[in-house]
Order: sequence, then C-alpha cells, then structure tokens
Amino acid sequence: MEMKQLEVFVAVVQHNSFSKAADMIYLSQPTISAHISSLESEIGAQLLIRSTKAVYPTQIGKDLFHRAKNILALRDEAINSVNRVDPEMSGEISILASSVPAQFLLPEIITVFQKDYPHIVFDVHQADSLQVIEGILGYRYDFGIVGTSVNSRRLLTIPFYRDTLVMITPRSMIVNKGEMYRDLPAFLRNKPFVMRGDGSGTRVEMEQLLHKQGVCVQNLNIVAYLHDTQSILSAVSHGMGVSFVSKVAASAYEKSGQIKVYDLDQQAFSRELHVVFKKEMVLSPVQKLFVAYLEGYSSGLWKTPPESLCTQQI
Repeated sequence: MEMKQLEVFVAVVQHNSFSKAADMIYLSQPTISAHISSLESEIGAQLLIRSTKAVYPTQIGKDLFHRAKNILALRDEAINSVNRVDPEMSGEISILASSVPAQFLLPEIITVFQKDYPHIVFDVHQADSLQVIEGILGYRYDFGIVGTSVNSRRLLTIPFYRDTLVMITPRSMIVNKGEMYRDLPAFLRNKPFVMRGDGSGTRVEMEQLLHKQGVCVQNLNIVAYLHDTQSILSAVSHGMGVSFVSKVAASAYEKSGQIKVYDLDQQAFSRELHVVFKKEMVLSPVQKLFVAYLEGYSSGLWKTPPESLCTQQI
C-alpha cells in the first residue's frame, strides 16, 4: 500500500467524484481509477460504490477513510517537522458550518487566513447546527462550525467567536424603547414574530435566552418559520415582523437602512460559536494551523505562528 493510493482514495471520498479528485490532486482520471483499483485489489474488498451520479464509500471504505486521513496527517506532520512552517504550505480543509458562520463569518476569516497561506484551499458547505453535528460524526468533513454548545463524547469543541443576538424590526416599525426595555415579554407578545426553523443553533440559543428574560416562546405571535438567517433578514426588512438574529449577520442590513437593530443586553444575549471535530482525528499541520488561527481570531491575537506550531499537539 502506497501513500499516493491513500491520498487518491481520500480525495475521491471527500469529493464523491473521480473527476473532482483528479482536479484537486492534479492527476488524470484514468490514473485515479488505477490507484483505486490497485488499492481495492490489495485490500481484497470493494471500497467505493460507483453510480452514474456520484461515488460513495462502502462500510469498509468508510473505516479505511478515517485511518487513511490519520496516516496522511501523520505523514504531513513528519514532513513539516523537518521543513517547518512556511507560507508555501498547501492542503485542503473541508468545513460544514451553520448559516451564520457560513454566510457572515467564514468569508472574512478565510480571506484573512489566505493572505498568509494562499495555497490552502477551503471547501465550505452549509447546514443547520444539528446537521453539522451529524456531518462531522460521518466521514466527509474535517471541521464543523456551530452556534450552540455540543454534547458528544466523540467530539472536541473549541469556542472561537463571541456573538450577540440582537432584535431586528422593520425600518417602518415605531418602537417605544422605554416600554420595550421595561417589559420585553409584553412588547414581543404584541408583535408578529418571525421564528427560525427547527435544527438551528440560533433557534436553540434564542429560546434559552428569551426564557431567561421571561419570554415564553409559546406565547409569541409567530407568523412564519424560516430556515436560514438571510431569509429572516429579508422577511423583516419587508415588514413581516420582528425577530432575533446574530449581530454580525444584521450589520449589512442595518448599514443599508433596511432594518432597525436593538442591542437589548449584550451580556444576556451573547453566545459562543464553536469549531467542532472528532476526538480521534489526527490533525494535519494545515488543520492545526487553521484551528490555532480560529482560537486567536476573535481576540485579534492571530499572527504568523512560530516555527514549532505545527509540531505541537492540539
């Protein structure tokens, strides 16, 4: 068994495609197919299910995928310990993120990171928080990013960004701030409310925070359930009702004058975003670098790491 065979196999599984894997690792498709066939012959089992639309791992293939990623990560770490960190280091990081980090945080985070490491490529997908956890427990993604706490013995979570939930209203809505701040439950009961759909980390955190403020979600006048932050922002800007969203998500709509934003109590309505990954996952140097970057991002402490960073265990 050769490292190149494992590298090809991991690429095919991550992209569910022979052709996309060929593009990512700069090999021809026939060469990709030959490496996979050779690996299956050596192992003595079918590793991939080939259909007309996509390629999926068998159960044996899933088991090998996890081991192969760890082997390749250890190889990269060994090479990196000799070559040390340099801006030319390359690799790919796959992320499954909930809507707020996917739409409003990761574009900026990745842009800044790639100024130092332009050869590291990101593959970012979006799902709700529950689906992110399921995806990370599966086989395809390196990291998950969610807006709620995670309780799983199989996962490690690292908080990296403190977010605030703010109340948003249509621009045309007249709000008596004094009355609203004095009696938030009464204010919300009398307004049409746009609720986030099930499975969202924002929904979970919002319900918990409102409960602490004496607001019972069952007593709200809910007029719609929408399943992503962008839809809620658009609905509120068109006058559908009021809602709560991430402050970073509301910023652009507020600046353009499409909505009004109210910071009720930054301490009470704050939450942390977390990066999540499997405990048994061996982080490659590129992955360790990105985790270290996320840990320093919110505090503004990120800088090019010392040469020893990628040989340290996270």
